[in-house]
Amino acid sequence: MEDYGWVGWALYLMYILLFVAIAAAIILPIIKSLDQPKTLIRSGIGIGILLLIFFICYAIADDTVLQNKAYEGITPSTSKLVGAALLMLYVMFFGAIIAVVYSEISKFFK
Repeated sequence: MEDYGWVGWALYLMYILLFVAIAAAIILPIIKSLDQPKTLIRSGIGIGILLLIFFICYAIADDTVLQNKAYEGITPSTSKLVGAALLMLYVMFFGAIIAVVYSEISKFFK
């Protein structure tokens, strides 16, 4: 293994700080929302809807692996997960567009 000097230590420090930032972004809102449990219920409903959309996309996704050198090592389960993630991306993208259009149209008629 090569010695990269201070760059290697800086990368480890960056990983530690990234982990601390992710943990803070997850834990601090949960601590803040313990004062108002209704916000936790709304957040839980949102996460549940996202999980439901993912499982529907996972059920629809195809697990076909193309016979190409570039796809070597890809398993059918990996292909199915990638397909589900892409389907969920499309659903969320078009859902966001529909929500924005609906919001603007409802503002226009108010």
